[in-house]
Amino acid sequence: MQRMSDADSPPVAWDPCRPIHVVVNTAEAPPNADRLLTEAANEVSRATGLKFVIEGTTDEVPDADRAPLDPQRYGNRWSPALVAWTNPRVVPELDGRVAGVGGPRAATYAQSVDQHWVSGIVFLDAPTFRSILNRTEGWADARAIVMHELAHMVGLTHVKKRSELMYDDNVGKHEFGAGDLEGLRRLGMGRCFTR
Repeated sequence: MQRMSDADSPPVAWDPCRPIHVVVNTAEAPPNADRLLTEAANEVSRATGLKFVIEGTTDEVPDADRAPLDPQRYGNRWSPALVAWTNPRVVPELDGRVAGVGGPRAATYAQSVDQHWVSGIVFLDAPTFRSILNRTEGWADARAIVMHELAHMVGLTHVKKRSELMYDDNVGKHEFGAGDLEGLRRLGMGRCFTR
């Protein structure tokens, strides 16, 4: 999604020496949503080497402009990434054929070399997922969408090849393609900021 400076510089990535903490708003979660998230997170973790820690549930309302710090709610630390099962009335970006949106949030930094992701969002359209899960290959389709959005959250953008899961439209792909895997591998090789 972003590079340190120019097109040849390394990508902005998460600190690989620190796990990505996640909280989940399950207010509208479909059945087995916890397993769906765990399976998708395991795939992204396997591809990047980044570790996910799902802390539990939250009542935090999804907000596309969510800041990486919320001391009132999460104390003196970066806010954990938020995965929220919601609907288009709450998150208008989910309107139409969009089943999910995701992206990272950056730390404040003094120099471009210090850029890194510290939090993020994944918002999933619960009514759409309920419909998807009723299809013949519904579980695989739903898991692929969550994998796609988690890959956005770790910093991967859309690609133009239909053979990749990060293609911007769902074309029935259930696993990461070779290009996705290479991008995710690179995003797992960020600089350590943990002291």
